[in-house]
Amino acid sequence: METINRGITMAVYQVIIIGGGASGLLCSLRLAQAGIKDILILERNERLGRKLSATGNGQGNITNKDMGPHRYFSSDIGMVARILQAFNERDLVKYLTDLGGYFVSDGEGKIYPASKQASSVTDIFRFAIERENISVKTGEYVRSVKKDNNIFRILTESDCYKAQAVVIATGGKASPHFGTDGNGYTLAKEFGHTLTSLKPALVQLKTEKENLKGLKGVRIDCRVKLIRGKEIYSCRGDVIFTDYGVTGNAVFKISSRAESQDILSLDFLPDCEKDTLISVLERKILRYPDLKPEDFLRCIVNSAAARAVVRAIESEQGMQKIALRRSISMIADRIKDYRLRVVGNMGFENAQVTKGGIPMNEVDEGLMSVKIPGLFFVGEILDVDGECGGYNLQWAFASGACCAKKIVEYVNDNK
Repeated sequence: METINRGITMAVYQVIIIGGGASGLLCSLRLAQAGIKDILILERNERLGRKLSATGNGQGNITNKDMGPHRYFSSDIGMVARILQAFNERDLVKYLTDLGGYFVSDGEGKIYPASKQASSVTDIFRFAIERENISVKTGEYVRSVKKDNNIFRILTESDCYKAQAVVIATGGKASPHFGTDGNGYTLAKEFGHTLTSLKPALVQLKTEKENLKGLKGVRIDCRVKLIRGKEIYSCRGDVIFTDYGVTGNAVFKISSRAESQDILSLDFLPDCEKDTLISVLERKILRYPDLKPEDFLRCIVNSAAARAVVRAIESEQGMQKIALRRSISMIADRIKDYRLRVVGNMGFENAQVTKGGIPMNEVDEGLMSVKIPGLFFVGEILDVDGECGGYNLQWAFASGACCAKKIVEYVNDNK
């Protein structure tokens, strides 16, 4: 009780933000710049923005030029679209540029700090928070949030704080080594909120191992199709083979849609049409009829992939040795359609994002709870997740900006 008594003697903050990640940091700054001065960020880690500092493989892929609701999954894509439009990728880049950053785009539309250091994005937020005199308490793990007489009481492991409004910006369950253990969901459920199904997203996929032999550690630029019955989704990018399955940016792009027993179809030569490939192979067998099968595809396709293709055909056809002249069409088929069956994924421990969360019909257009006035949710805790490429950070920042605008109205209306 001593910790509670210490907290009760403290003044009531206008806003307390639980979580010092991307959405919480931007929300706090927008609040301060709108005239809200009594702001406190409670962060369970010893420093702000740990996950933000690791985004984009540490290079800080903050957003993408090809922005739009088609890049997202949610229980209410319409609301997501409106929030993204209200604070779009251009608004974000301008805002961060005004904070002292400089941002550039790569050939795929991904936008990074020119430093190519995600930690530098965290730094400019930290400097701005210091300038705005926003209070920050790190090492504070929130145990519960209660509301009594229009005042929220936030109990941590060491103290108790009070606020007019509370923002839960704790993230989801993905990458728990950053402190995202799903605690925000527990806090939300205490107020009667529900959750959609939670799944790892932007995560490595486990596959059946038969067709992985000899491919561990190999990286190939592929066109990847996800096949489930007649449903097909495709994308292009790196596929990296492991002893459990596949990873790489193409796999991350497709992982949000993948389910156990889906088929991954890998095109090892995405820039070469099948008919062209068959012509190349036919010319080669005429000129070099004595080549061994394992050497026949050299300088045409990755050598490890070539051996895997030959093994797969031999296994399927019950051959001890492939007959090259009679197998040109089959070889071209396997190069353009090498199949792996999905059996699972590598879980929240390895995922970058959580798929699912608090349904969007349980918040209003300003991301305030429809059950508890003054309680707000931003970022990954909501039922919104995006594809790989800066889309999840854009959602974090856009939701933080949207929430801040609504909080200003709420606080001013409840003075």
